[in-house]
Amino acid sequence: MMRTISCGQAVVEVFKAEGVRYIFGMPGGHTIGIYDALYDAPTIQHVLIRHEQHAASMAAGYAQLTGEPGICLVTAGPGATNLVTSVAEAYVGALPMIIIAGRGATRNAHRGASQEIDQVSIFGPMTKWAVRVDRPDLIVECLRQAFVIARSGKPGPVLIDIPQDVLASQVEFPAYRPAGRPAAPRGNRDAIAEAAAALARGQRPLIVSGGGAIASGASAELRRLAERLAIPVLTTLAGRGVLPDDHLLAAGGIGHHRQAITKQLLPDADVVLAIGARFEQQETNWQPDFLPAPEATYIQVDLDPTELGRSVVPAVGIVGDAKAVLEDLLAELDTAGAPDLSSRLADNPRVEQLARMRAKLEAEIDGMAASTSTPLHPIRVLRAIREAFPRTATIGIDVGVLAQGMGGAYPYFKIYEPRTTIVPSSFYGMGFVASAFPVAGLVRPDHPAACLVGDGSFQMVMNILPTAAELKVGVTWCVLNDAALGSIRDIQERAFNGRYLGTEFSFVPDYARLAEACGCFGAKITTPDEIAPALERARAANAEGRPAVLDFHVAKERLAGSLEFFKR
Repeated sequence: MMRTISCGQAVVEVFKAEGVRYIFGMPGGHTIGIYDALYDAPTIQHVLIRHEQHAASMAAGYAQLTGEPGICLVTAGPGATNLVTSVAEAYVGALPMIIIAGRGATRNAHRGASQEIDQVSIFGPMTKWAVRVDRPDLIVECLRQAFVIARSGKPGPVLIDIPQDVLASQVEFPAYRPAGRPAAPRGNRDAIAEAAAALARGQRPLIVSGGGAIASGASAELRRLAERLAIPVLTTLAGRGVLPDDHLLAAGGIGHHRQAITKQLLPDADVVLAIGARFEQQETNWQPDFLPAPEATYIQVDLDPTELGRSVVPAVGIVGDAKAVLEDLLAELDTAGAPDLSSRLADNPRVEQLARMRAKLEAEIDGMAASTSTPLHPIRVLRAIREAFPRTATIGIDVGVLAQGMGGAYPYFKIYEPRTTIVPSSFYGMGFVASAFPVAGLVRPDHPAACLVGDGSFQMVMNILPTAAELKVGVTWCVLNDAALGSIRDIQERAFNGRYLGTEFSFVPDYARLAEACGCFGAKITTPDEIAPALERARAANAEGRPAVLDFHVAKERLAGSLEFFKR
């Protein structure tokens, strides 16, 4: 049945049909027509942010936790341009997002209208599609295409730029058929057979799993393959949780997050299967010993054909959905009669060797976690946070913490399930995760949530706290406060003989009092015996719908992996 409605209402009707649950944004004069339509759409919750950057951050976080597009709704000019940094994060991180941005009326175009700027050109390089819709009859079809494009192939953000007078116009609205999720493309069968044969005959095979495996929901298939052939699994930051960190075959991270186990396994492997992993700079540092050995058979699986060979040229390249490719690899192993080692996994010599290496590393970490020093040893803080939050907790890892090789690294902070983390892409915007984090309480309200963030990053986005308090979400920011831009200070220390400039804070805000002023629970922790009680009080506040900020005063301790990575 055809009906005539405003274009603002048409936008909301499409969102309803596509299953949108949350819209992250701030109203403005150019988009007020959409807000008026949202007034009568109780199934969609509008999240009022205090700065548009947070709208894009929360939309990206929503995409990480759900796999569905996050929605941003902002007004023209500065409302749109304030999104840029976090939209770039989503683009680099292949996170689906749909941005609805207002624009001045078409009659005022190119005449110096208020807040007029070429938003399509600005967002073009960091979106999969950016389009201005100047006709009311094109809005519905453009929105349908936006959902198709954001979800399909390598996911990513899309911008729909709608002038104010177009939104106010009437349009005929037909019965809307949702775009839905695209079909998962399968890989080339000959390449899959070649990959299966290489894995089966390998003496020291290794799996490197990335965000592509998480995005395709391939955790169960990856686990079956790893267990069948007793293959240790390394993960990128975006791939964390694809295999529980206490699984017998979990071996840690790569690049900045490598440790003694990784340093032995990766260069020693004769077959390396990369599933949705890119070996980008933070995972390689462009150094040979961070990469598979040149003589190893490198197998790369990726949904995006342009990713094949960007960093490491594969012997076998497979374009396809990670879950579908892993299903076909398992079927090929069955057809070829490859052995199944899963029933006696713990007795496998290679698994036993991995267990010994893990035990040695765990013992080293136990020693650091037992430190009674002040300022606090960061590993003691991280261990306490992990113990205070259950396996199913949502964990955010902001760039300052992960850059020091602790918060984002196995086994210093363990992750146990897929889609339980919000992490940055290789764009690494400071504060991106911290500003996204209230979405954890919306998407997974029955699971506690902790965000690991450095003090430099937190200061960039502290105005996210009123939004969290307004939402009454049970999330806790754990600020590892060393009064510095730590990872950059580290470079000055190691490469420039301690010539520090612009990396140490002579004034540090009182984050606990700031939290209280914003309606959150806050506590400052300076001694070891204060750690556990503070975490307990934060969890209690969260249970009552009150966000929390814990200000941990930590020492400038660094791990060997971080020291190696930044060595120049």
